[in-house]
Amino acid sequence: MSLPGIIILAQYGIFGILFFAVLRQVKRNGRELFGRPTMNMLVQMTGKFSLFVSVLILPAAAFTGQFMMFGPAAWMIWLAVVVSFIAMFFLSLSILQMGKYTKMGLPAKDEIQLQTNGIYAVSRNPMYLGLFLLSVASNLFAPSFLNMVTAMLGICVHHFIILHEEQFLAQNFQNRWYAYRTKVRRYL
Repeated sequence: MSLPGIIILAQYGIFGILFFAVLRQVKRNGRELFGRPTMNMLVQMTGKFSLFVSVLILPAAAFTGQFMMFGPAAWMIWLAVVVSFIAMFFLSLSILQMGKYTKMGLPAKDEIQLQTNGIYAVSRNPMYLGLFLLSVASNLFAPSFLNMVTAMLGICVHHFIILHEEQFLAQNFQNRWYAYRTKVRRYL
């Protein structure tokens, strides 16, 4: 296993521990992990699955060296390491800040808070941005037709998920949402 592969696997390992610790906190507090879908369930699940595949190709390729259409240049591999580090930074800060409010989908029964500080003062969607960047890193590290298609499909569907989530936030937080939206961009 190469040094870039070890670094990527370490990043995934650290984030995995953090992610499951936050999910455990959510369940321990009796809050919902899964809310209601933001859009058509089939489309949403297709997008989630597609992005999930692309994001998981990266550690699989780092571990095995497989899934590569061609051997990427050394600069692409190291760029993938840097991009994955930035992605994990956004993901980690966003999930730590969301904490007990973390869930997949819109709340069905739990109340939520509009996050506007910390990492959410830099990006309105740092968690999605982190996932998108992981897909980019995955395509740099393990370029393949499957990886490219799943990443593009996942990112496109998630953009529409975000648009639906923003409609929900506008309805629930009205003036606070509009003020926040004018100060902070959707991605960066």
